[in-house]
Amino acid sequence: MRVKRPLLDVVAEVLVADPAASLAEVAAAAGIGRTTLHKHYATRDDLVTAVAHRAMDLWEQAVDRVADDSLRQLTDALLPIGPQLAFLWRSPALDHAADIIERWNKAELCGLAVLQRAKADGVIGASVPDWWMLQTYYGLIYVAAESIRNGRLAPRDATDLVLDTMLKGLGAQ
Repeated sequence: MRVKRPLLDVVAEVLVADPAASLAEVAAAAGIGRTTLHKHYATRDDLVTAVAHRAMDLWEQAVDRVADDSLRQLTDALLPIGPQLAFLWRSPALDHAADIIERWNKAELCGLAVLQRAKADGVIGASVPDWWMLQTYYGLIYVAAESIRNGRLAPRDATDLVLDTMLKGLGAQ
């Protein structure tokens, strides 16, 4: 039995793989006709905005599920929504969408709080600037999610690889 995925999740994956994909290609990947897609989203901009809000919903839900400022829980929550996060992080059209930017900043601050807790606990070096810590962490989430999507990384191994790289680096131990 095949599980039907939400339309906007399929669209996010298609547009991450090919940002220039036509609406016909998007509809075909979703298993619907272009006319049906246009009934829900009149323009490409409407569709992109809807996908962005869906991705933000998932990001907010992920950070809301994290208890006790756990970096492992945050990583476990973010990796499954990698394609949606990749859509947000790779879509320049969203750089001027005030409502998305506001939500993005709040979700990012929640992730930063988890990282700051790890820093306060001595897990991350005290001298690491917050912006570097945050960008490095999200970069690792992005690469891990892409590697899962490309079949190079097993989902069950991703959290450990992200955390080992984040906390221990790539150098010889």
